[in-house]
Amino acid sequence: MFTRLVTKSLRVRRERLLISIIAVMLGAAMVTSLMTISLDIREQMGKELRSYGANLVVLPGEGEYINQFNATHNSIIGSVSFLYFKAGVNAKKIDFAGADLEAARKMNPWWHIEGALPGQQELLPGINAAKKLGLKIGDPLIVGEKSFKVSGILDTGTSDDNRIFITMEAAEQISDRSGATLVQVSVLGDIDEVIRYLENEGYKVKKIRQVAQSEKALLDKTQLLISLVAFFVLSASSLTLFSTMVTSVLERSREIGLMKALGCGNGRLAAMFLAEAGAMGAAGGIPGYFVGLLLSQFIGIEIFDMQVSIKPEVFVLTVLISVLVAAVSSLLPIRRAISIDPVIILRGE
Repeated sequence: MFTRLVTKSLRVRRERLLISIIAVMLGAAMVTSLMTISLDIREQMGKELRSYGANLVVLPGEGEYINQFNATHNSIIGSVSFLYFKAGVNAKKIDFAGADLEAARKMNPWWHIEGALPGQQELLPGINAAKKLGLKIGDPLIVGEKSFKVSGILDTGTSDDNRIFITMEAAEQISDRSGATLVQVSVLGDIDEVIRYLENEGYKVKKIRQVAQSEKALLDKTQLLISLVAFFVLSASSLTLFSTMVTSVLERSREIGLMKALGCGNGRLAAMFLAEAGAMGAAGGIPGYFVGLLLSQFIGIEIFDMQVSIKPEVFVLTVLISVLVAAVSSLLPIRRAISIDPVIILRGE
């Protein structure tokens, strides 16, 4: 009987309810597209920002060097070990850095190299170090007891321009040291969680604040903007539903009065209106999800130049939000319905 009453009520008022369903569908479509883009764009923007270099520096917890950096946290997407030391060159003390230079270049994409990355018997002086020593590409250079050739000149715009870069193996041989002075780490995700993980592993960790804080601020502002847009769209849908439910209660005053006179309790009456609202929410939310999915693909390609991935959890959230918005929008009309006095209504007053 309950289901039949709800179904009949929806069918009789289908024109007005159709407007409400369309409003819910539009709101659900916008929420779907924004949620889908939001989940993807955070990862996508994080990857883009990671192209600007490391956001953590890891130092030895005990001793002077990190013998082997083997952190396995899922949020760590890259790391480069550096061995810094000083060595005498042409009666001058010069800063050297040993590293996996291919990995270092990927970690620091702003590096500009005139020439090529060095091999085992080659080195890469920074532009300031090259000027100080009068070096050009192809020049030989004696460091300690080893002979090297200049493979290129490095220009970074940072203090690295004062260093000479060589392979890690060559650096360990010249300095007679083993291990890394520090490790640059690139993190995509919760940077504070990674810091706690590394500290538990016995390392000292420093956050490169300018990079990390700018990244967090940008991502948080993007998320806030998307949330505000979704809120206002849902508010508009909610007002449409509210208007429909209020009108429905006013039109059905005599019907409600008769039902209460025949013994229909307030709880059952409220449940009937909530069921109607929930049905409208689901009827609008399900097609709204698919419309929103198409919209998110369009926005992703046209604005962010990326393919948006389909996330099943967004479907569940969209339908739940649509039903919840419909239910909340009907609370005041339901309160109005259960406050109707059947005696007054049936008298025609």
